[in-house]
Amino acid sequence: MTTPVSPDPGATRDDANSLTLYCLAHAGGSAIPYTRWNRFLPAGVRVEPLELPGHGARLREPLLEQVEPIVADLLRTVGPRRGAPFALFGHSFGAVLAFELTRRLVRLGTPPAALLVAGRNGPTQPLAHRPIHNLDDEAFVAALIRFGGMPQALLEQPELLRIYLPVLRVDLRLAETHPRPPGPPFDVPVTAFGGRRDVLADPEGLLTWERETTGEFELALLPGGHFFLDEPAFHSLLLSRLARLTPRATGNDPLSRGTTPAARR
Repeated sequence: MTTPVSPDPGATRDDANSLTLYCLAHAGGSAIPYTRWNRFLPAGVRVEPLELPGHGARLREPLLEQVEPIVADLLRTVGPRRGAPFALFGHSFGAVLAFELTRRLVRLGTPPAALLVAGRNGPTQPLAHRPIHNLDDEAFVAALIRFGGMPQALLEQPELLRIYLPVLRVDLRLAETHPRPPGPPFDVPVTAFGGRRDVLADPEGLLTWERETTGEFELALLPGGHFFLDEPAFHSLLLSRLARLTPRATGNDPLSRGTTPAARR
């Protein structure tokens, strides 16, 4: 079962009407760093990062090598939240999973209050880069370095790199080859975040997320590259979006009823 990593104890939100923000990491990533967000998010929001099998705290579990069983695993945690407000956030490969999870939840009649995606072109768009998942290890690592997704500390520890590369390669294969199954757009607000210097997602591709929703859409661009989640500018944009989302999640925002603007920044 997908394991939500407990947020910082000192930052736990106990309000029954609080919004739970489920967060999914990039390819090869762990959900654990998302726990830091509880230090700056408003009192009406609490983060529950979702750890996938074979990643982070679940490293000893077998990897799931198809998107469908991953989504089924996620549903065991997110699906039971009937009546409780929640939203989904996914970065890069996590955006693919968050999108597919949203589609499944909509079909089940328990949609999230919003879908927030970052660093990933819309599902109907081709990749903004040439696929790298099938490269040999040397070329694979070189490509990851160019993308900014390979920590120097990992490069200096070959034994850890040997453990990490297979996980990353499986995730990237899914991220680079998963097709968008046919289906209509959903009535869930979508916000797409992107870096203006990101080589893995471009503004035009990010804008196509608007096709996936009949609800509100917003595109928020930052001056960075692919890994901008720790940047203060992103935190400010996220706070702004969540401040508007929280009353919607609790049903107190009249603008959430019958209004579908497409806002771009």
